[in-house]
Amino acid sequence: MLYGILKLLMRGTTQVFFRSITVKNKEAVPGSGPVIILANHPSTFMDPIVIASTINRKVYFLGKGELFRGPLAKWLLPKLNIIPVYRKQDDPSLMNKNADTFNKCFEHLENGGAILIFPEGVSITERKLKPIKTGAARIALGAEARNNFKLGVKIVNIGLNYADPHKFNRDLFINIENPLEVSDYAGKYIQNDFSAAEELTEDIRKQLENVVISIQDVRTDEFVKDIETLYRYDLKKARGISGTDTAVEFAITQNIIKAVDHYSETEPQFVESMRSRIRSYLNNLRELNLHDEDISRNKNNKSFLLPNLNALLFLIVGFPIYVYGLINNFIPFEIPGLLAGKIAKSKDFRGAIGMVLGMFTFLIFHSIQIFLVHHFFHNTLITVIYAISLPLSGFFTYYYWHTFDQIKAKWLLLSLFFRRTTVIANLISERESIISEFDKKRSDFLVRFPEAITRS
Repeated sequence: MLYGILKLLMRGTTQVFFRSITVKNKEAVPGSGPVIILANHPSTFMDPIVIASTINRKVYFLGKGELFRGPLAKWLLPKLNIIPVYRKQDDPSLMNKNADTFNKCFEHLENGGAILIFPEGVSITERKLKPIKTGAARIALGAEARNNFKLGVKIVNIGLNYADPHKFNRDLFINIENPLEVSDYAGKYIQNDFSAAEELTEDIRKQLENVVISIQDVRTDEFVKDIETLYRYDLKKARGISGTDTAVEFAITQNIIKAVDHYSETEPQFVESMRSRIRSYLNNLRELNLHDEDISRNKNNKSFLLPNLNALLFLIVGFPIYVYGLINNFIPFEIPGLLAGKIAKSKDFRGAIGMVLGMFTFLIFHSIQIFLVHHFFHNTLITVIYAISLPLSGFFTYYYWHTFDQIKAKWLLLSLFFRRTTVIANLISERESIISEFDKKRSDFLVRFPEAITRS
């Protein structure tokens, strides 16, 4: 009961928190039967919330045993379908309890259930896949072995690709691989159960690397991000994509990584030169309080007023609604971020904590506001209209501020253009030169790797 209510609330919360959630190959998750769902773990407890609210299965989770300390946790966490698992780094003396954990998992799979495991065993917000533990493979093989490999356990690997899990209104791409059939490893298990677990773990790692952006080197990751900043729009345009398409953007990033690796080996001087030029360009923008999109979006505008007349009219006409939305939504919107900053031990927890707290603050504040309106007006119609206006005005306020921010950036660019014409002109020229270099290398890359044209 409690799980069902929270799943419904969290499904609505994730739809509000993320600008878009795109799920690729959702049908790969079996609608029934025993399944182990594995995923990368970039954002602490946001990850299980996202997966559980996305797939149409009741999910059980493996959670750190240290979470079960205290009578409240011991009572509550099992009701949320969380099964404790004990890690050596937390408390070696409790490792013997994992036998009970494995048995609970076996029984749950034998009853046709679904279990969610994060096989990296640690959550860090990086575009990097950490080493995969063998626990998931041992659970899967152990359950099948208890049933003569006739249970039908499947393993489904899921890649969580956040634009930024710690900020509101960002994109999320959930990439799902086709299932692994655990019974396929029966022969290997009978010969050597340890080798079978190692082989299955390696296959899990390979599948996870296919569905996530994984860059092992920090310096390479920084360079890839810089290229994405400057060149992703052009690459999307080349594919005929003008709006947001996270599946295409994922494929584009994969190709960028492959190109960086290729040219780092074949033309390292070119890579270092471009790395330095892009970094210098972005640093110069930062000193002027500008972003690359300010340059790319406005470099061809001959007039400021005409292209932005509609936006200016929107700001003027929409100002009263903006103020109304701000008054009604500012406090419940700001409180989660402030509390998350104080509660979270590291930035890896802030987005998840902020999202969950936001669900409660908006429910509490909006409920109080609706109650007060009904109490003072004693009119059902007014109360219903007011209740509907709360979330709508909140979204409008956010969009209004975003529009204002864009206009402000254009004003800044315009004023800088008149005061520092040479500086802005040089920045535009340098950007176009960098893009030209990318275009040349892209043509060469597609000749060498033609499969990159269709990868999406």
